[in-house]
Amino acid sequence: MAHRPLTERLVLAYKDKHKRKKGRDQDGTPPANGLVEAWENSLPPVINALVERGLGQVEVFIEFGLPHTDADVDVLLAGVHPGSGAPSYVLIELKQQRSATVHPNRSVAVDLGFANWKLHPVRQVQKYCDYLVQYKAALRGKPESVVGAVLMHNTHDDDVRELFELPESEHGRLYTMDRFERFRKLLGARLAALPGGEAAQVLIDSPEYDPPKIADVNLPARMGPPERFQLLDEQELAHQDVHEAVRRVREGGTKEVIIVRGGPGSGKSAIALELRRTLDQAGWNVVHASGAKALTLTLRETYAQNAPRGMKGKLKKEATRLFTYFNQLKKLPPDSCDVVICDEAHRIRRHSVDRYTPREERENARPQADEIIEAARVPVFLLDDWQSLRPGEVGTAEYLIERAKALGLRHTLIDLGGMFRAQGSAYYRDWVLKLLSVGVHTPQVWVPDGRMQVHLADSPQEMTDFLEGHRLTGASTRVVAGFCWPWSDPDENGKLVPDVTIDDWQQPWNVKSGHAVEGAPDADFWATDPRGTGQVGCVYTAQTFEFDWVGVIIGPDLVWRDGRFVIDRTATHDPELRPRTIDEADINRCVRNAYHVLLTRGIMGVVIYATDEATRDALRGHVITSVQHPLPKKMRKIASP
Repeated sequence: MAHRPLTERLVLAYKDKHKRKKGRDQDGTPPANGLVEAWENSLPPVINALVERGLGQVEVFIEFGLPHTDADVDVLLAGVHPGSGAPSYVLIELKQQRSATVHPNRSVAVDLGFANWKLHPVRQVQKYCDYLVQYKAALRGKPESVVGAVLMHNTHDDDVRELFELPESEHGRLYTMDRFERFRKLLGARLAALPGGEAAQVLIDSPEYDPPKIADVNLPARMGPPERFQLLDEQELAHQDVHEAVRRVREGGTKEVIIVRGGPGSGKSAIALELRRTLDQAGWNVVHASGAKALTLTLRETYAQNAPRGMKGKLKKEATRLFTYFNQLKKLPPDSCDVVICDEAHRIRRHSVDRYTPREERENARPQADEIIEAARVPVFLLDDWQSLRPGEVGTAEYLIERAKALGLRHTLIDLGGMFRAQGSAYYRDWVLKLLSVGVHTPQVWVPDGRMQVHLADSPQEMTDFLEGHRLTGASTRVVAGFCWPWSDPDENGKLVPDVTIDDWQQPWNVKSGHAVEGAPDADFWATDPRGTGQVGCVYTAQTFEFDWVGVIIGPDLVWRDGRFVIDRTATHDPELRPRTIDEADINRCVRNAYHVLLTRGIMGVVIYATDEATRDALRGHVITSVQHPLPKKMRKIASP
């Protein structure tokens, strides 16, 4: 093939620079043979088109990484716009498949021959363009500087006719073999026959905006357009699936149950908030529900906090209706909501009964999941199978599918594969599961991956000193711990009691629920109020939230013995786990899941300290970096808001 040497040079450079997304070391390891073969097959059409148009000086990126996530663009071309002379970029997704099937009920769900449903490739590249424009400072406010293309270089129009039904845009068009001349013209229209090095460097050096916070996104529509989360890949698939399910039900279709499953940092809460925003804008009756008090109260607070004078009281009342708890949904009439969005659905309980429930209702209690499903025309559950924290919490994908089938309802399960925390390190997410032996996993050594920073501390003081250094540079930091110490009420002077005591180091827990302490936030706002620094958080106040840096104290309830972590149930102070009637399997699940949550709160890095000496020794064999000897890491440039 013509211009094959250029392709070979690119592939060789790719192999030289590539690092595996899982288990890579500082020197890098070669990519899998199948991946190299895919590039050898898919790159030549792009290179040929560039050279034939006289665009040999355009800069070509392979697997250009998107900010804050492990997602990347197959090919990004950087050059000069022939009209304006400004930097110009073309994002290309390459597809080798020869056919495609669009789901009959889901217009953005496509099977490209792998027997599973993925986001429509045109929507995929459209979202990649939107994402870069939102988070790269050099592109913010300049959507016209980016175009997107899907190149299916092995197929003809007739083989993928259904794919053309999705609306195209400047950020996403589909090109087959039949449209290859149009693809060449696109390149000529967007890129001049000039060196693209400067445009490439502009993009590489561009500062990055942080993703929006809850307070930026969770606003009433009438208060102006809020910030928004840019959803990618399976996130966008889930988002569109819910909208289409609502339309079908409104047009006379039957109730549908949608389950979205993903690990920590996969963007479940982003989907939930974006769904609430877009469904509300579309005029649907939507309720956000959770089993986590801290999350629900934070959403209520942020919804009304920026209201103009005279509106705050009304918005607070509205927020109480819009953001509720799982156990409150049983009070709603059947199908009274178009959509109920259940975030943190792993915390769904077997029943909604509590100590205030009348005896007759206790004896005839229905499954809480059934009550939720009954309340909405389209119930949506977002969950992680490994984040339930109490013995009575039963929210797994398998359980919810079982309940949908028992009620005779159709269900859709969407698995989220992306990673939007831990600097996009899916490898770190998987490493934590293996370290804790969650499910069928076994521990493995942490190999630094150039994304997430993982350090060990030899003492809690060393940990807090390290975190304080980052806090002083503007990073958000918190210390969290296993529930292995008593949690006292404030003392007679109204001060917090330093319950978390390790040798000569001590700090208080966050404020106990139902109490107020001057200078400290309420328990439910510990994670989002800067005054929470200096208090230790537990899993109930940390779940859902994230921090730039997190310190994790592994208490005596989780110790390393004979090559793996084991549970010591006698060391827990969690009142939900102390009764002897709770079986070992529940204790084991809840403690491991709690540390799974705690270890995955960090955006930039995590510092780990274990109170048990043998556990500290074992961890040194699994993590080579400490706060005293961290690996050098180039700091990410943060764009000013």
